[in-house]
Amino acid sequence: MVGDGDMEVRTEALYSIPTEPIKGIFYRYIRTKFANEPLSTHGAMSNGGRYNVAGLFAALYLGFDHLTCQAEVSQGIAAGVPFKRGAFTVWDYETDLRAIIRLDNNAILQEIGVTESDITISGNYWTASAIGEHLHNRGNVEGLVAPSAQLMDYSISPNYLCGGYV
Repeated sequence: MVGDGDMEVRTEALYSIPTEPIKGIFYRYIRTKFANEPLSTHGAMSNGGRYNVAGLFAALYLGFDHLTCQAEVSQGIAAGVPFKRGAFTVWDYETDLRAIIRLDNNAILQEIGVTESDITISGNYWTASAIGEHLHNRGNVEGLVAPSAQLMDYSISPNYLCGGYV
């Protein structure tokens, strides 16, 4: 188990949760100056992300919709800075993964001992990156679906796909 004092992630459960396939079109907003490298995970490898640990492994973060991408990108630029048209290029990805973990499923969250709030605390990646590291170490997981931490005020939390774990 891994914990931050109040909550403990049941990491052993992350190795036995069944995976499921996901197929569809997902989106990524990339700074226009880097748009010629739409599959690059250099930034995630260098800086880390919510579900990947910097220098350990990279991940490709894709939104289920444009609103989610805009919110995630805006948060990454600076809190409170509006999304600027033209600063980013939109890429869509036809995705067909066979082994993902759904962190938008409350039963799975309960099994690993966390809540949606635990993995969407703005600026606190500790719990999410611990989950990501164990899923990466598991070796047979291609990605995960997680709620967006930037759109928690909506009645339905938009999700994003974090891929590239294998």
